[in-house]
Amino acid sequence: MSAESIDEEVPGHAPDDDGQNHTDHEHDDEDEAQAEADAAVMAQALAALDDDVLRNALAAMSEKSRLEVAAQLQLPRATMRLGDALVPLVRRKLQTAAPDHQLQVLFALAQHVNDQTIEALGPRSEEPTRDDLLEVLPAVIERHGAPLTTLMLAGYAASDARCRPVMRELLETDDRFVIGPPVEVDAKPQLEARPEPVLDKKELEAKREQRRAAKEAKRAAEVREREARLAAQAKRRQAVHDAKRKSQ
Repeated sequence: MSAESIDEEVPGHAPDDDGQNHTDHEHDDEDEAQAEADAAVMAQALAALDDDVLRNALAAMSEKSRLEVAAQLQLPRATMRLGDALVPLVRRKLQTAAPDHQLQVLFALAQHVNDQTIEALGPRSEEPTRDDLLEVLPAVIERHGAPLTTLMLAGYAASDARCRPVMRELLETDDRFVIGPPVEVDAKPQLEARPEPVLDKKELEAKREQRRAAKEAKRAAEVREREARLAAQAKRRQAVHDAKRKSQ
């Protein structure tokens, strides 16, 4: 199970009279349509992750994967330490990310699912069959849950891996890997000013009295401070005067 691309020769047909190979052109169009469909399914699988699954996946990933997610979603590294606030932020970013960025984030989220699946497959992991996957996936689902396992399958189906056809087939035919509805994306919180509380006449008068008392207390404190400062200056002058008299 590797996402590396490979070049495969597809048998073509002899060119038509106009010198063009229409069969190859149609094949390319079909491949492009399939790739777009696979990318759409991948986006749906990401959008269907509920908050708990997404939160746990973000918390469980390695530091290297955490930094990779930040880079792919164009987030400052510090935001990866936001805790619960990170989940809606990542969800919003994933919604608008390009498919190649979504794919990189997907494999970071499904890192442990992928590792266990590859380990269980052993030498068969490069190009597993449907039967190979049906043999090992129940244990993966038991440990990591169906949503993340489904996410991994969708990621491989949208990649250039050799196993993409069998991954796509499982997504389309196995009820355990049905992608649920998308989780609603929270809008960015709006910081709105709170309305001033409505006070009755007595409360208003009490507020005014408190303000008057505070002003008077402030003025009294300023007067005391000024008097203390003048007194200190007078003492210093008297001390200097007394010192001069003694020296004469």
